[in-house]
Amino acid sequence: MKLEILHVPAAAGGQTRPPLLFVHGSYCGAWIWADRFLPFFAQQGYDCHALSLRGHGGSEGAVDWASLADYVADVVSAVDGLDRPPVLVGHSMGGLVAQHVVAAGHPTAGLALLASTPPSGLGSSSLHMMAHAPDVLFQIGLLQSLGPAAVSPAAMHRALFSDHTEPGHVAWMMNHLQKESSRIGAELLMPPQPWPPADCPPALVVGGDRDVFLPVAAFEETARHWRAALHVLAGAPHGLMADTAYWRPCAETVAGWLGTGVL
Repeated sequence: MKLEILHVPAAAGGQTRPPLLFVHGSYCGAWIWADRFLPFFAQQGYDCHALSLRGHGGSEGAVDWASLADYVADVVSAVDGLDRPPVLVGHSMGGLVAQHVVAAGHPTAGLALLASTPPSGLGSSSLHMMAHAPDVLFQIGLLQSLGPAAVSPAAMHRALFSDHTEPGHVAWMMNHLQKESSRIGAELLMPPQPWPPADCPPALVVGGDRDVFLPVAAFEETARHWRAALHVLAGAPHGLMADTAYWRPCAETVAGWLGTGVL
C-alpha cells in the first residue's frame, strides 16, 4: 500500500538535526501541514515529512473501517523509511496515533503533541462538547455521515479556527476535508492506554484554551502521562497549525522546544 508523504528538505545547516514527521488528525491529510508548518520548520533546518494516513489525502487504502492499529502501522512504516529516528508531531487524533507509536517502542527522537487526543480518549471531551458546543458536535456528525458539503462553514470556523482566520481560508479547508473511519471514531472514545516506554523520548504538549473539542484538562492529562512540557496558548483554537493568528505562535513554541529539549 502506497502512502502519501510530503517532503520539504531542510535548509542548509540542518544535517545534525532529527527529521520531523507530521501526523494529521481526523478528516484531514498531509495537506494540512503543507502551507505553513513544513516550510517554517524546513527553514529552521529540519528535514520535514508529512504523512497521509491510509485512505486520506493521496494515500492508498480504505478509510471506512480503518483502526487505530492500522494508523499506527502507517506511521511506523513512514518512520522505518527515514534514515534517522524522527520527532513525531501529531495533531488531534494524529497525536494519539503518535503516542501509540512511541509506546510500542519504535525509535523516535521526540514527541510533540498539538491539541492532541489525550491517552484516555475522547469520552470526557465528548461531554465537554455536549455542554459547551453542541452545535459543533452536530456538525461533526453531519461531516461523518454526509460529507463536507453538508456542513455549515460558520460552525466549522468555530470548531477549528479563531475569529482572526478569514472565511476564505475556512472554505479552502472544507474543500479538502473528508469522511473519517467509523471504527476509529468509536475507538477514540476509550482507546487502549499508550504507556510511555522506559527510554521515553522528550515530549511537548501544546493546546489552546479556546479549543471547543478539548478542554485544558485534556492537555494537562497528556502532559502528566508523558512527563512533557506543557504550553497552553491563550485564545488558541483546535486547528493550531492552520489558524491565521495562532499557527506561528504554535510553530515557534515547538521550534523553541526542539532547540532545548531534543537537540
